[in-house]
Amino acid sequence: MSRLSNRATDRDSTVAGVAAEALAERRPQGRILVAGDTDGAMEEALAEGGAEVVSWHRLALDGKPATPWPADGAFDGAVLRLPRGWAAFEMALHALAARLPAGAPLWIAGSNDEGITSAPKRFDGLAEGVETLTIKRRARLLETRRTNDSARGNLEDWRETVALPLPGRDGALDLVSYPGLFAHGRLDTGTECLLQVLPEIAAGTAVLDFGCGAGVIARAVRESTPDARLTLLDIDAVALHAARQNVPDAECVLSDGLAGLGARERFGLIVSNPPLHRGKDEDFGMLEALVAGTKQYLKLRGSLVAVTQRTAGVGKLFKTAFGHADLLLETPQFQVWKGTPK
Repeated sequence: MSRLSNRATDRDSTVAGVAAEALAERRPQGRILVAGDTDGAMEEALAEGGAEVVSWHRLALDGKPATPWPADGAFDGAVLRLPRGWAAFEMALHALAARLPAGAPLWIAGSNDEGITSAPKRFDGLAEGVETLTIKRRARLLETRRTNDSARGNLEDWRETVALPLPGRDGALDLVSYPGLFAHGRLDTGTECLLQVLPEIAAGTAVLDFGCGAGVIARAVRESTPDARLTLLDIDAVALHAARQNVPDAECVLSDGLAGLGARERFGLIVSNPPLHRGKDEDFGMLEALVAGTKQYLKLRGSLVAVTQRTAGVGKLFKTAFGHADLLLETPQFQVWKGTPK
């Protein structure tokens, strides 16, 4: 499951602003591929300097168009906003490098506490000659150059099949995943808790998996209730690409929140292991928006079932929103709550 959010964080804005200043001084020309600039400042600085900017967003933040993989074609340079997790960084680095000729510049922007200083150790032979162009407000912009080494330039080069054991099911399920996805290669403990107490689902029930990631919860629902009508929603285009393969008959919605569902039939059940972080920053905004917005998407006597860490204080949030809420499961680390509008 990936982590959703509906805004750029202060850290994103700081990193983008520092990098934008350095890029404005550099004034790169030609066709520049920019990956992950949620703030938009880097893209703006490049465009104002005369470059032709092509954006790649994995995350559908604020309605931005998002795709699992960058556009094909040749570029004269590329900018990468350091993603969360080195597996995601490696995959993004290969994606960009595959579109650059040898000697082309590659800029990498990030903050010190995100590990930007360690990025050169993970270039995998794709880049060399690192120079730090700027250090301000604990953020940096690195400049390096593309080598002649070959890159894994297609998304399916990164496709993995992982075997996950699910509660109450004999044997493991084979599921598709990609580096950098939430709980890649394993069953997340919170998801396992939710699946242990998932209510019985009647035949034909419309079910929404909010923040579906690779579709683990939805696939478990499909296994237990083959004719459930499933909708999967996530902000991450790569996660949704995996989910389509794991639950091929489900409807998939790429969005940063419930509003992406539009007007449609309501659901009998919404299930979620919702995000509580954006990058390194704790962010309860999406959880609060999910609970507050659920009522308009639930049928009469429909329910929201969500798992969160105990420290999130979800009980009070559920009781305030629904008037009554049931604690289905509690462990030292997690709670599973069920809310049913009255």
